[in-house]
Amino acid sequence: MLFRYTILYVDDVVGTLEFYEKAFAFERGFLHETGDYGELVTGSTKLATSNSAP
Repeated sequence: MLFRYTILYVDDVVGTLEFYEKAFAFERGFLHETGDYGELVTGSTKLATSNSAP
């Protein structure tokens, strides 16, 4: 079994990406133009964030 990614549902996608970039030196892999979805490259598993607001 391969674990490819996990998604965190957050209120502030960009702020969350910035936190993980600074705290753990992860690289930003993708940020959707709306700012509602982003991914961090964390090795073989991506850490994704998505807007939790409806």
